[in-house]
Amino acid sequence: MNSLSPASSVRGRKQTSFARTKKKVSKTTRTFRGRKGACVTTAGIDTKRDVVLVLGCLDRTAQCSAEQLSMNEKSQGARVVSVFPAQAFEGIKNPLDAMAKELVYPNEKVIDAMNEIEYVEVVSDESKEFEKALPNVTAVIIADEFAPNMLKSTENVISLIKDNKLPKLKRVVGLSHIGIDRRDQDPYKMMNRKVFRGGAILDRWSDAEELIKATAPKGNPLEVKWTYTIVRVGDLRGNGPCSVVYGDAMLTLVDNAFDVRMQDVDMEPGDKFDGFTKRLSAACVMNRMLTSTKVSVLNQTFSLISVGPVPRDRRKGYDVAKGRSPPPIRDEEIDEAVQPKGEEEEQGSVEGAPVPT
Repeated sequence: MNSLSPASSVRGRKQTSFARTKKKVSKTTRTFRGRKGACVTTAGIDTKRDVVLVLGCLDRTAQCSAEQLSMNEKSQGARVVSVFPAQAFEGIKNPLDAMAKELVYPNEKVIDAMNEIEYVEVVSDESKEFEKALPNVTAVIIADEFAPNMLKSTENVISLIKDNKLPKLKRVVGLSHIGIDRRDQDPYKMMNRKVFRGGAILDRWSDAEELIKATAPKGNPLEVKWTYTIVRVGDLRGNGPCSVVYGDAMLTLVDNAFDVRMQDVDMEPGDKFDGFTKRLSAACVMNRMLTSTKVSVLNQTFSLISVGPVPRDRRKGYDVAKGRSPPPIRDEEIDEAVQPKGEEEEQGSVEGAPVPT
């Protein structure tokens, strides 16, 4: 099979800035937008030193994560290594024309789009560039959307850690799924049936979580070599930023509507929610778990769902399919959502990048 060559150089693109207007919301909504006493922390990433490895980049959540890392002021400038499976660069016979002799590359548009993002470097998981990057990696985001793939990526990362191929690692942020702690109850019991695609998918998500937790160093999170945060999401919705997925056949009207209507989030520790999660919001939250200097996010598991619909005036003018996406959720809003109930200000933070120092 012929294959594309993953670009080893970083090419730039014009950055997009988002303006967000403050809106008044009901006092019963504690999850976002303006709770008193919310803390704004300093950046948790040293852009001159840190290298972030993003796995699962065939999926849009990981693509969103890599793009937002390149744009967020708390991480902009850090080297982001976007990892694709080697098969993504291989050509296949044209499925629509059996007589065609030239191979087609189904993932070419996505790879080209990712290569155009400033500070993002696209590599194959079997390439020399990938191996060269590992000794400098300080943070890993694992964001595969399909449970068996997530488990495989997690196993690969843990193997690298045990083989001491990630000597500078300080943070691991992993994607997971709500319902793990309730998989013996409906509707999650039905979701976890072995006959479903992937077979008992909540068990696979749980296996990935437990592997991270079992491998993580024990002790005070501020003193151990590396820490983790797991973000459990509902079924993922939304197309994400159009710059990444433009031309994707999965750019659906339903996902467009979800992106525009469900702009806010609700978060809690553990496994407390039911609902769907916007891909871009999931990516932003995972990134914030990486850049936050708050001690309370270390070695923790959070549930995340998108909530809405937002007021009509916040939906006007947006059309994801035409490149007019709502702004990503802000770090300050994520900090507010993570902050424990009843606490005006979280006690304790740590400076450095990524935490712990």
